[in-house]
Amino acid sequence: MGNVKHAFTSAKADGGDASLVRPSNWNAAHTGAVEILDRDLTQIDVANEAAETSVYSFSIPANALGVDGGFRLTLSGDMLKNAAGAMEIRVKLGATTVFLSDSSAPTSSANRHKWTLVILCLNSVAAAQKWNASMKMVANVQNLSVQVIGSGFNATLMEGYSSSAEDTTGALTLEVTIDWSVADASLSFRKEMALLELIPAA
Repeated sequence: MGNVKHAFTSAKADGGDASLVRPSNWNAAHTGAVEILDRDLTQIDVANEAAETSVYSFSIPANALGVDGGFRLTLSGDMLKNAAGAMEIRVKLGATTVFLSDSSAPTSSANRHKWTLVILCLNSVAAAQKWNASMKMVANVQNLSVQVIGSGFNATLMEGYSSSAEDTTGALTLEVTIDWSVADASLSFRKEMALLELIPAA
């Protein structure tokens, strides 16, 4: 994990001078590159649903993070909140609920909020992690929402820090869930995109 190879290999044999870069060096995997663990474009719509529902899940392979590697998960989609109700967001790794948001009830609007959630997790040792999470949601009719703070700003901002003690020498499931307080057809949270990047060990 965390390795990269050149797009083509060299068929030449190594020369006798070991101080030079050899074809076998060229062909070998090079460590230190950010690697894509998962790319997910499946739409998941949590609508008219009051039960906790998973919008993203991925099993991180055993030992993928190493002693001090990590990962970055970026999720994006939109949300309709045009009825009374609130939602909670959870981020889980293995048996640990790392983040549980405040109950969020943005101003009702017929326009969908566009949202992005970025989660960063780094191992301090193989069985201990530190986390950061940042999320923003902005309601507007356009597909690129612009809102000026202080002028009818209809948006939600979230920021978080946490820690966990999961053993990454075994496979662990990373999961993000949404939980609406009530079921209503005008309450809809859609995940459209997810990108999970492996951050190599230092």
